[in-house]
Amino acid sequence: SNIGNLAEYTAMTAIIAAGLVMVLIAGEVDLSVGQVYALSPFVMHFAQQAGVPFVPAVGIGLVAAAIVGLINGFFTVILRIPSFITTLGTLFFINGFTLTISGGFPVRPKAGPVLQEIFGGNPVSQILWAIGVTLILQFVLVKTRWGLHTVATGGNLIGAAEVGIKIGRIKMGNFVICSVLGGLAGVLDTFRIGSIDPLAGGTEIMFMAIASCVIGGTLLTGG
Repeated sequence: SNIGNLAEYTAMTAIIAAGLVMVLIAGEVDLSVGQVYALSPFVMHFAQQAGVPFVPAVGIGLVAAAIVGLINGFFTVILRIPSFITTLGTLFFINGFTLTISGGFPVRPKAGPVLQEIFGGNPVSQILWAIGVTLILQFVLVKTRWGLHTVATGGNLIGAAEVGIKIGRIKMGNFVICSVLGGLAGVLDTFRIGSIDPLAGGTEIMFMAIASCVIGGTLLTGG
């Protein structure tokens, strides 16, 4: 039972950390991902209330997370505002937005028993999600052009641009990946807790995820 509790507690942090690794390697940081963790489940809940089936509703929640990642990427890449400032502002904005749309009250997630088990309702499914996400991003990082260009962008921004790497697209894409995984972690964790809480996530899980990245060997300086 102790191992099960540890699995439930750490799996969601691992999923968020996997996305943050991509952002950090690209030479940026995302402080807003902990609030995306709270936003996506509420978007999923409101989509279900509008009559959308569960799985498409989850997809809508993840699309909302991706939009946050695009916003972070736009301000960082296009407007050249440091990602620390951009994502700090996004963090506070999403926090206020989530509290507003929720009215400050938690709600209960709705799904069938089988879907609850698949989407984080037991420790095994949560660990499998975390392992799956980690393996996929590890493959992307070391075996694909996207991963190579991510490392090059964070390691030598000017050099990467001079050899033709589209550094703006790389950074924006990794912001989107990070936000989507933050939203996924939030959706999965709602079925562990049995509640969608507007005050869930936040800076605590974000700092834990960043600490996980650094302890795992990711450089805060990028590359």
